[in-house]
Amino acid sequence: MKRWIFLILVLLILSPLVAFLIPLITPLLLIAAIIIFKVKFPEIKGAIGESRVNRILNELGPEYKVYHDLYVPNEKGGTSQLDHVVTSPYGVFVIETKNYEGWIIGKEHNKYWMQVIFKRKERFYNPIWQNYGHVQALKKYLHMENGEVIHSIIAFSRNATLKLENIKSARVIHFHQLKQVVKEMPVHKINEVELKRIDRYLDRLAVNDKKAKKQLKQLHVKSIQHNVKKKNQQEKANLQQNSCPKCGSQLVMRKGKYGTFYGCSSFPKCKYTKQMENKKVL
Repeated sequence: MKRWIFLILVLLILSPLVAFLIPLITPLLLIAAIIIFKVKFPEIKGAIGESRVNRILNELGPEYKVYHDLYVPNEKGGTSQLDHVVTSPYGVFVIETKNYEGWIIGKEHNKYWMQVIFKRKERFYNPIWQNYGHVQALKKYLHMENGEVIHSIIAFSRNATLKLENIKSARVIHFHQLKQVVKEMPVHKINEVELKRIDRYLDRLAVNDKKAKKQLKQLHVKSIQHNVKKKNQQEKANLQQNSCPKCGSQLVMRKGKYGTFYGCSSFPKCKYTKQMENKKVL
């Protein structure tokens, strides 16, 4: 009884202080919430897009088996993260999702594509190239000699307006077209025994435990960071020896519209370039 009385007295004493602090704390909490939302927005937006694609693919029917968020071992000793993989007698579909909006401009052989929203322009890595790496990692992991049964699909949200040219090696579509495009393949290309083998291999990669999935993602990010660091070190070493990091040919100094740069002597076969660093004169 005495304990309850003590708590009541404490609350009565502190209530004026709490009433005074609430108007001061509330705006700070609101600002903190807005900052956190802005930082996490791309991740939240991507998760919403992938969740929608999950629902669409799960409606394909009993002939199709759907895998989400797989980490496939690659030749670099790390992993390739595949958004969605669909297996069926009609082929294996590797799907990369992009929950982007605005104009999407690019060509199949451009290293980077452009996202345009009003006057804002941002480059992003060509998703066809990105998914090609995923397909190759999957092909090697599954020990599949016939690469023609694996199909690359890039799916954008309905908010994206696709302005693309010369796209041949992959299907670039919107989310709502996924079921239609996957079911466009009417001919059986994979027999029952082979399909069971493929599913057995992919089942090994399927992780449903959230904690284990988080650890996989962390290892994946660390692997990417390590490979980028290693690539940069190798590039720096090659540049010091005046050789092209891509093909090993001699680098030559060239002049262009935006100043002097290093270019590969094997151009146009190799199109590697690196802008020269302008050293300040003291």
